[in-house]
Amino acid sequence: MEYTPLHRYFIFNGEIESNKNFRVFEKKGGVYEVLRVVAGVPLFLEDHLERFFISASIAQKSIRFSKVQISAFLYRLIEQNKVDEGNILLACKTNLVAFFIPHKYPEKQLYETGITCDVLKAERENPNAKVFQTTVRQQANELIEQRGLYEVLLVDHQNCITEGSRSNVFFVKGNCLITPPGNGVLLGITRQKTIALAKNEHIPFYEQDIRRDDLPEFQAAFITGTSPNILPIAQVGDRKFDLQNPIVLQLRNSYDKLVLEYISKKKKLPE
Repeated sequence: MEYTPLHRYFIFNGEIESNKNFRVFEKKGGVYEVLRVVAGVPLFLEDHLERFFISASIAQKSIRFSKVQISAFLYRLIEQNKVDEGNILLACKTNLVAFFIPHKYPEKQLYETGITCDVLKAERENPNAKVFQTTVRQQANELIEQRGLYEVLLVDHQNCITEGSRSNVFFVKGNCLITPPGNGVLLGITRQKTIALAKNEHIPFYEQDIRRDDLPEFQAAFITGTSPNILPIAQVGDRKFDLQNPIVLQLRNSYDKLVLEYISKKKKLPE
């Protein structure tokens, strides 16, 4: 999928440019982040930049700017475009680019009704690196469109569920929260925050392999991501899940509070 900038301006190697000057860039193999802007604040910016540089290291890409510089570029992009809500794509293969892209956040009712998912036999290369990989993305998009799904969960060669095509996935078994091992998935920012919340609230948490055949053992499930936050899963294939599970409800509430606290803190900092 090719993206073109929304609004009026984009960032190119640290400089503000008019969208009239934008040229589609070669992205295959490049590293990227998608940041959500809420109330004019790029959410969990520090975590995204940390992962951006980790991805670059894994993919052997050189980024000529520092985290402090990139942070300033993004705030300038938000200010120049006068945008309070949206998603920013930050990417680098040879040149550093950043611009607002189309976004689609879940409708409010989906947090009550849950989403429908299925599985896709596919694996991402270098799963810990956020790198443009067109083949898996195309396969996922085709299956999502064909079956009217919200998301597909990737299944590896050992028949283990790893992650969503654009999200991480968690399951609840009894009073325990379980997610696939971090060494085989993208270490999503919302995933990290969810794990930290579970530990802080003394919810037993485990990383373990989850085979496709294990799904009947779990009572509830949800995905996490920049756009959906924590979004309950109603069913994966024929397996249906509890949408009123107390652990899922607790984590959703805690995550929403965390977001508000982060925004409030950033708003109070001096310019």
